[in-house]
Amino acid sequence: MIGPLPPLAADGIGFASLASLCILAAWYAPAAFPLVLATASAVVALSWLHGLDLAVLAVFLVPPYAVARWTWGRPERADGKVIVAAIALQTAMFLVIKGYPGASLLQPWAQPVAVVGISYMLFRQLQLMIDAPNMGDVKLTPYRYLTWLLAFWTLLAGPIQRYGDFVAGLKGVHRPGRDEALAAAHRAVNGFIKAFVLAPVLLGPSKVTLLARPGSDWLDLAVIFYTFPFYLYLNFAGYTDMMIGIARLCGFTTLPENFNAPYLARNCQEFWGRWHMSLSSWIRDYLFAPLSLAIHRRLPARFHSLALAAAVMMTFVVVGAWHGTTGAFIVFGLMHGVGVLAVAVWDGLLKKRLGRAARKAFVERPWVRVTATVLTFHYVAAAMALVNNSLEEITVSLSAFLRL
Repeated sequence: MIGPLPPLAADGIGFASLASLCILAAWYAPAAFPLVLATASAVVALSWLHGLDLAVLAVFLVPPYAVARWTWGRPERADGKVIVAAIALQTAMFLVIKGYPGASLLQPWAQPVAVVGISYMLFRQLQLMIDAPNMGDVKLTPYRYLTWLLAFWTLLAGPIQRYGDFVAGLKGVHRPGRDEALAAAHRAVNGFIKAFVLAPVLLGPSKVTLLARPGSDWLDLAVIFYTFPFYLYLNFAGYTDMMIGIARLCGFTTLPENFNAPYLARNCQEFWGRWHMSLSSWIRDYLFAPLSLAIHRRLPARFHSLALAAAVMMTFVVVGAWHGTTGAFIVFGLMHGVGVLAVAVWDGLLKKRLGRAARKAFVERPWVRVTATVLTFHYVAAAMALVNNSLEEITVSLSAFLRL
């Protein structure tokens, strides 16, 4: 009897074979590429999903498509209450499936469920429902919808591609020229080296629990503090480079960029313009902008600054919760929210004291840029410790290390 298909990881032969098949289809049979991509993506998804996982995913996929189909290209059907209700339903399903505290009590199943890529699916689905009334010039079908959500190059770790860009990418599939193909292959190989050769070297020494060992010293603390941010970057950015490289070898050029030297950012606001950029742009367009606008409309002008600060903090709480189900991720989000607000306050003080022109000249001074970059990196690195360790692990390990 044939057992379940083993998970097709990006560093395995099975995944490489499917990616190669897609590239060959794009080069020699572009008309068949959508079918080949859909098939390859289904195989990858099915390798990660079995039994109950698959059933839960099937239920999760239906409501957004139904709502989007009903309002597709029909602004007159864009009832705000219906769309808000659909967003609330889909988000509630996500919270239950992921097992967030409280929501896990509503799970109707007894065994664990793990739907790979569901966090990325949720944001794509919400975008589709929100934009559907104004997307009549783009065709929506169940086939395209499923391929878009399950596409193997965005399933596991993004980037978060919007539906219109995905359809445009499918239409533009072609055999790339020699230079374009070499650049894409080079990027894919470099990404593989980052994610699967270099990153694993840094993962082992990055757990804060190592500080609880007898004899741990400040060098151990430094190793733990600095290794995880670079592990996370190499793993995440390397994987993204692999997927973008594979897509471009297929002539699919609309996958969004996700990283732009994030550790060279001079403040937390700039960091989120360089780190996980497809998430940042989604959060800006579909959460922060409408949230801040709604708050502004309901409060007098004298409260607008406070309202903006509240919108920033609420946004980053969502960012933290989206990353994980524990309290550590909420603190992660709060730290970044505080960091972004601190930038705004500091910038306002500089403008008030120096004036706009002098403030601009000041922040461009080399020593100011270097200092800001170093401080930002260390603040971000401290926040990232919460991604790899629970609040309890951090508290207990640091207490043991400091002999408190």
